[in-house]
Amino acid sequence: MRLSIRQIITVSALLALTACAAAPNLVGLGHGNSSSLISTDVTTQTLFVATSRQRSKDAAEFYSGERSQVMQLASVNVTVPPNHKTGQIEQPISGQPDPKRHFTIARPLVFDGGTAFRSNLNQALANRAVGDRSVLVFVHGYNTNFSAAVLRLAQFVHDSKFKGVPVLFTWASRGRALDYAYDTNSALQARFYMLELARMLADTEAESFSLVAHSMGNLVTLETMTALRKANFQPRAPLNSVILASPDVDIDLFREQIRELGPIKDRLFILISQDDKALQLSRTIAGGVSRAGDADPELLASMGLKVVDLSKIDDRSNTNHSKFADSPEIVQLIGRRLRAGNTLNTNASSPTQALVGSAFRGFTRVQSVLPGGGGGGIVTLGSAEPQN
Repeated sequence: MRLSIRQIITVSALLALTACAAAPNLVGLGHGNSSSLISTDVTTQTLFVATSRQRSKDAAEFYSGERSQVMQLASVNVTVPPNHKTGQIEQPISGQPDPKRHFTIARPLVFDGGTAFRSNLNQALANRAVGDRSVLVFVHGYNTNFSAAVLRLAQFVHDSKFKGVPVLFTWASRGRALDYAYDTNSALQARFYMLELARMLADTEAESFSLVAHSMGNLVTLETMTALRKANFQPRAPLNSVILASPDVDIDLFREQIRELGPIKDRLFILISQDDKALQLSRTIAGGVSRAGDADPELLASMGLKVVDLSKIDDRSNTNHSKFADSPEIVQLIGRRLRAGNTLNTNASSPTQALVGSAFRGFTRVQSVLPGGGGGGIVTLGSAEPQN
């Protein structure tokens, strides 16, 4: 499908309004705010970072949107303010963030190689209780700069009550709405570095692994997973849940990727929404081909996937593209799924009942459950307060 000049202008304007929102490039890094954090009642998280981004010339930005030729490894501290509301990322309208009211990023540390990265990550794992020594890898989506990726993971970890060690894989998105083609190619380039990260993490002391990918981050994730599957990659610790949130992946490519995964697809949960405006625009840019994140739920279930339809879930944003983290009930629900590991309800008479029993126990408004083929199933959720 060819777009007219008027359509291109319209789509570009809408993308600027509805794509994954980018945070300011400067969110406390390099501004000497670390000392002020000590006296405030904040929650501090340490995030480990693996990235295909180049280092920025601006120390406060840390990593830019340009592509590196080698994987960079680092860690950052993120503080969450005491007044934080679930599903939100509190940021200043202008000026520097106040740790008492806003998320802040501080104390960046660059590792000089994989050995130092693994050593520090293993120490973080050792500081957790037995049973909590898991690693969560998060892969962000399109139009996301470094700061936005860091803040999103910190918010998600805090709100989901994840107790393990979070690792951000951040690829070279420029964080600009009109750089969709650049971001797509950056995502494809980044799969080589995510393969490197997977092998590095497999050599740590983690008890288990989980993965959450959002939007175009699913392209990186699925390309990496299919490559690992072909290489018969066998980590020492098990892979528990893989959450594919609003995948901005061509449905035909997605179908082939899922086919290549074999039994690994049993670990996958795909979160979709028929009112996702960002994916509707992506479909327009991509010649009218559906994206996996707004595809027919029954088609996805027929691939053997566990489908979670969030179309009826309220979202405070105008895009409905980030319900996995913006909706308080959904981010907490995913947290329960991550804490449950890969345990299914063995008393269930069908894969769909096992899906409901394990991942959505306590969610009071499961509105409909439809059978899927090959172990797949569909759960349609309505707005409700989850049970803690």
